[in-house]
Amino acid sequence: MSAATRDALARAALHASRAAANPYALHVHMTNKHVRAQIVRALDGHVVASASTLERVVRESEPAIRSTSDKAAATRVGEVLAVRAGASDVARVRWARAYGTRLHGKIARLLEALQAGGVALA
Repeated sequence: MSAATRDALARAALHASRAAANPYALHVHMTNKHVRAQIVRALDGHVVASASTLERVVRESEPAIRSTSDKAAATRVGEVLAVRAGASDVARVRWARAYGTRLHGKIARLLEALQAGGVALA
């Protein structure tokens, strides 16, 4: 067995063990104009729930948000995602912060709203 094959098998085993420990992962993407978040099943990559400021439901629910890229928009995305995750029976998600990245601003607001909606972070 070559070293590359051994490394690939080790990575696959690590991924499988992480997915078994916590089967859902949170993916957040922020641009200068919009905020998007998805809850993905780690085993097969299926999107279980998602929310974005591109959706009319997120933008126009009361009270309406003025900007689609500020902290209020991130909070709204977190709230909607928490409701949709609850409908899909997702109680806990894994969110891996990149090394050296501070937890503040829009990300913090989104995660706080997600937790307030009943989804725990691993």
